[in-house]
Amino acid sequence: MLADRWKFFKRYLSDPSTVGALTPSSRALAAALCNPFRRRVSAATVLEVGAGTGAVTRYLGALLGGEDELDICEVEPDFVDIIERNVLTRGEFTSAIAEGRVRIMRVPVQELTHENRYDFIISGLPLNAFELRDVKDIFNVVRRSLKPGGVFSYFEYVGLRRTTRAFAVGKQRKRILTVSTYLSHRIRKHQFDRRTVLQNLPPAYARYLRFD
Repeated sequence: MLADRWKFFKRYLSDPSTVGALTPSSRALAAALCNPFRRRVSAATVLEVGAGTGAVTRYLGALLGGEDELDICEVEPDFVDIIERNVLTRGEFTSAIAEGRVRIMRVPVQELTHENRYDFIISGLPLNAFELRDVKDIFNVVRRSLKPGGVFSYFEYVGLRRTTRAFAVGKQRKRILTVSTYLSHRIRKHQFDRRTVLQNLPPAYARYLRFD
C-alpha cells in the first residue's frame, strides 16, 4: 500500500541506520528469501526477523501450510501496527492465527532466547548498517535458534559494501570495513547458494547459509 511505503520512507529518513532501505522489499526479493521454505517437504517452523511493513510476511502467508508455524520479530511499533492491520488480517493467515501458529514478538532479535527451534530464519535486517557487535550478536542468535540443518536467508544490496567503503571516512569507514570483513567470512564459510534479484530497488542478493 502507498501509505505503508510512505511510512517506511519517513522511518528511513528519521533513522536510516535502523531501517536501512528506502522502500520495502519487492515481491521478487520476498520470493527469493522464502525459496528454501517454499521447497520444504514437511511442516516447518519459521522465524522472520526485521519484518518491516510486512512485504516478506505477505509472501510467507501464501506459503503457510496447515501445520507450519511462523514467528515474526519486529521492534518498530509503527511497523508492527501495519503488519497487524494490513497483513495478518488477510485470509491466508486466518486459520494459522486462530490456531496460534502465527505470533508477533516485539523485541530486538538479540533478545530472542530460543534454541534449536526454527527450520528457517528469514531476515530483513540491514546488517550493513549495524555496528559489528550487533551483527555478531544477530548471527549468534540465528545460529543458536536454528535446528541442525536449518537455513538462514538474508539479503544485501548489490555493490553496497563496495560503494560505501569508497565514500565513507573516519569512524564510519572503519565500521563498514569491520562489518564487511565479518560478513565476507561468514559468507565464505556458510553460504551454500545465492540468488541475484534484479527486480528490486536497488537490486539485491538473496543469500542462503547453513551453520552445520
